[in-house]
Amino acid sequence: MNEAETAVSFFVMGGNALRSLHDELQILLGEKDASSLLERYGYRCGEGLVQSIGYTCDNIEEMEDILPGILIETGLGRAVTRKITQDEIIIEFEESVEANHLGKKTGIGCNFTRGYLAGVISSLVDARFDGFEDKCLCRGDEFCLHRIVRNSMYVKPEPESTEGEVENELEICTGYLVKEEVPDRSYEIFKDWVTHGHQGLCITRDFPAKIRKRYGLEKTPIIWLSTSETENTVPPQNLSALFYHIENFLKKSHNGILLLSGLEYLITHNSYQSVLKFIQLLNEQIAIREAVLVVPISPMTMDEKDLKLIERELTILE
Repeated sequence: MNEAETAVSFFVMGGNALRSLHDELQILLGEKDASSLLERYGYRCGEGLVQSIGYTCDNIEEMEDILPGILIETGLGRAVTRKITQDEIIIEFEESVEANHLGKKTGIGCNFTRGYLAGVISSLVDARFDGFEDKCLCRGDEFCLHRIVRNSMYVKPEPESTEGEVENELEICTGYLVKEEVPDRSYEIFKDWVTHGHQGLCITRDFPAKIRKRYGLEKTPIIWLSTSETENTVPPQNLSALFYHIENFLKKSHNGILLLSGLEYLITHNSYQSVLKFIQLLNEQIAIREAVLVVPISPMTMDEKDLKLIERELTILE
């Protein structure tokens, strides 16, 4: 990237624009979904800031030295760091640009700001942090208090073994659809790749311990599609969070393989069009990151028309 490209790789959104965006999202989606979307957008903006200035930290102690300067760069308001530990950072805003424009005592909350802070800190230390706002000027408090907490889920690309060659040869930059009532073939392909030098990420509806035992997976990260509040789970209705973890894995891996087992389960918890768009976005990332996607599906569970649309997006593996 040249200097000209670097110079325009990031911008700070004005307070009035943020208020207008909030109002439009509230009309379209309702307050709850609007707040969630603003938080995720803020997270992406925070990531973008860190990437544009090129800072990374080897540990929390190093971040403690540079965080005050970066908080000034955010333009979010007058911030003071009250606490920094390995698992929690507390930041206080005596004045918040977001709160000033949304209106004090409106009860809305600075969702863009908490996402932004989480994105900044996550990118600095290469670990997932989530943002929570314990106090807010919008809710009548004297200041905004953001608590940025380490997320236990961390997807680390790591092959099971680096020896030998894969038996199931697949093309890099390609998404495959495997039609089978029970996804045994898909798992065997995935196992073949991760035990022969490739990093993999398994997303499944099945209990992770069962999958690890059955296919001998010890190092490979597994995300469980479940509403249970346990480690390494993503609720099936939260496609944006799932996409984040997949994208994060693809960024860190080289010629990795992604197994998405549970497409039917995702469809039952979301609209079909949302899941189809999700598959389209995954396919784009697979091509950009030079990876492989394997999606097992039971044709008996799908409407023929819906199945045809998915077939158009993926290469059918005979």
